[in-house]
Amino acid sequence: MTLDSLVKEIETRSAKEVRELEAKLEGERRAIEETARTESERMRAESEKKAQIEAAREKARLVASAKLQAKKVLFEAREKRTAAALEEVRLRLGAYAKGPEYGPLLSGMVSAGSTALGGDVRILARPEDVSLLPAKMRALVDTARPLRGMGGLVVEKKDGSRSLNFTFEELLRLREDRVREILSR
Repeated sequence: MTLDSLVKEIETRSAKEVRELEAKLEGERRAIEETARTESERMRAESEKKAQIEAAREKARLVASAKLQAKKVLFEAREKRTAAALEEVRLRLGAYAKGPEYGPLLSGMVSAGSTALGGDVRILARPEDVSLLPAKMRALVDTARPLRGMGGLVVEKKDGSRSLNFTFEELLRLREDRVREILSR
């Protein structure tokens, strides 16, 4: 073997080894690029999923907040309407106390109270209502303790042990939940 052929052989082997190394490096470069691309896609998909979840949470929070605000506005409107209606009821009760049917109502209240308490009663009434009672019932009125308010009266045992409050304020208070229910429809 000559020196030229030996040099050619070395060059040929070197060139072959360089091509093999380049091919190996190219394969590794492609594998790294594929791994990077796959990891990038995974990270992007994961980020999109997290963003969608966060967006869904935010949307749910906003919807819940809007529903709560709507309920609040509706409640306030109903409450305002109910308060106005209750005020109207109070005004009508005050007007009723000035009408012709009020005197017989007071007499009926005294009779019902006297029956329920077993007789021997006294009456607490507004000064302007005393004259609407029959003379027999007027004698039972305790003028030292006059009532104030829209109307009605209180019937109590003479010893003060029990009483029945028939004032319009008390009757309305006792039935306010029912009145509110009716008015809120």
